Amino acid sequence: MRRASRRRLTRPTRRTDRKVLYFVDTYANYHDPQLAEALVAVLEHNGIAVYVPPGQWASGMPLIASGAIDEARKVATHNVAILAEAVRQGYHIVSTEPAAALCLGHEYAQLVADEDVALVAENSSDACAYLWKLHVEGQLRLDLKPLNLEVGYHQPCHQRALQIGSPGEGLLRLIPGMTVHRLDHGCSGMAGIYGMKRANYRNSLRAGWKLISAVRGGRWQVGATECCTCKMQMEQGSTKPTIHPLKLLALAYGVMPEISKLVSARARELVTT
Repeated sequence: MRRASRRRLTRPTRRTDRKVLYFVDTYANYHDPQLAEALVAVLEHNGIAVYVPPGQWASGMPLIASGAIDEARKVATHNVAILAEAVRQGYHIVSTEPAAALCLGHEYAQLVADEDVALVAENSSDACAYLWKLHVEGQLRLDLKPLNLEVGYHQPCHQRALQIGSPGEGLLRLIPGMTVHRLDHGCSGMAGIYGMKRANYRNSLRAGWKLISAVRGGRWQVGATECCTCKMQMEQGSTKPTIHPLKLLALAYGVMPEISKLVSARARELVTT
């Protein structure tokens, strides 16, 4: 993560009744720190303190998917020890990457025989699910500025596996002026790290071709999804940007106006924003 962002994220912002520990996975940490900044900005706008423990490791989902179970168990053991202690101090854990949320909520229990695993699982959420729960409870601020956009939303497979509905889509529908089209075209074909491997590239495209075609031919201006690899697949077949729902929420709140540049961005095929 960029140094300026790290200074901002590694300690609680202010004392509130709600405290969130942001579990930063690989994508937000190394490839898209703006996503991390968007989550922090949205949470702070809603009066929620944010903390990122400097000792946390990435979730280890790629290790699990690759069958490197011994290494994945080391990662899980390390993270559970840090996260469980934070839960005892009153923090709720959120992640912007569905695969990471799935790791914390389900996969770690298959790797580590420790009662703290259940404590972490019971007190962790996908970031959009956490915000949607606030909305359902009447605690989410709705001072959202209109965004006159048509958005094509894709729900990732890891999000479906969490069995939490479609909270990111729900948050987008709260934004005045925004029209959301749900893209029900199955898996993007990336399947986690499967589509990242050279040997699987063509099969990945075949598996996700319905979604890629929908993105390419849709009349809406931007795509939206929570999954980083789904974003890559959606963007590489189109010049339209695909943006995390949290970034669009931050833009509508007026806390990150620079995201408007993403909305109007156009890229060459095979190049992601």
